[in-house]
Amino acid sequence: MRNIRRFFSGFFLQIMDKKDFFEFGKIRKCNRKTGELSIRTNTEVPEGQNAPPLVFIEIDGGLVPFYLSSIRQRDSNTIQILLEDYASLAKAQQFVDCAVFLPKKGIKDIESKQFDYNEIIGFNVIDKIHGDIGTLEDILDRPEQEILQINFEGKEILIPLVDEMFEKINDKKKQIFICAPEGLIDLYLEE
Repeated sequence: MRNIRRFFSGFFLQIMDKKDFFEFGKIRKCNRKTGELSIRTNTEVPEGQNAPPLVFIEIDGGLVPFYLSSIRQRDSNTIQILLEDYASLAKAQQFVDCAVFLPKKGIKDIESKQFDYNEIIGFNVIDKIHGDIGTLEDILDRPEQEILQINFEGKEILIPLVDEMFEKINDKKKQIFICAPEGLIDLYLEE
């Protein structure tokens, strides 16, 4: 039965257009013991949203369907999944840094809230008190929370990714405006 489902998934994938899907997130890491994949989602997952039976992973420009053995939500922007038949580091590691897509049809309200963290990498970060504090180099996925990694004249500044600190994002000028807690940036700028 499962092979028949896989055949039909592949068949329908050939006649479906990529515009019928949206990028749900990106696979950031793989659990060394279980092969479980951590997806940083581009949007908050709505309460009561039913888990999809399969996800589509972008491989060499095409979308490949994978059935899920398990899925759980770690926080509002991180989902942990285990792909059927890929329950080991050796098998699942190949998917790290791949984009994950879901079909637009049947997903309620999720596309309208879509936001991709990768779109802001390279933006200048401007603090309310310190002004321009450098360029956003990466968003680090830590167990306790995600962290902005900023390069200021060769020095690394790490700031927790907390919604309350963000004031606005200017896409045209590639700027992120924040209001960091008092003293946090000073810790990194002291010699």
